[in-house]
Amino acid sequence: MSTYIDAVAALVPAEVLALHSTILSLTTKTEQDQAGQSITTITDPGTLRWAFWSLIAVSIVLYIVRRLPTKDPWDILRVIIPPVAFVAWSMLQKATAFDAAFPGLREVDRTVIALFVAVIFGAIAKALADKADKEDSSRAGKKRP
Repeated sequence: MSTYIDAVAALVPAEVLALHSTILSLTTKTEQDQAGQSITTITDPGTLRWAFWSLIAVSIVLYIVRRLPTKDPWDILRVIIPPVAFVAWSMLQKATAFDAAFPGLREVDRTVIALFVAVIFGAIAKALADKADKEDSSRAGKKRP
């Protein structure tokens, strides 16, 4: 499972992951049960729910801001990769903002959905990256010293 978590996390802006971590520290509490297991409880589901949707928006904005100068038409497709990767990552983790946004989704369902999303969007991200690399190398070959 950790391979899939790492793979989708690599497609999420670091700022979004850092914000998520900080927001979780403000909207949850972690305690140990009788058996010594850590139990995380969402203490402010409303805030965590809107934070989830806001983190998706931030991942889109960050991508657009960084890619704006390139004006590559393929960025219309590429812009969906960071938010989808964030959702998949939060689905694969335990006790995330996804829990506040979709409290009724069973853990097994969310995990299986996220695994499929990780594989499909990982392949899409790779294909789009390969296309960008090929275009960059062909542009570099046309330049004269």
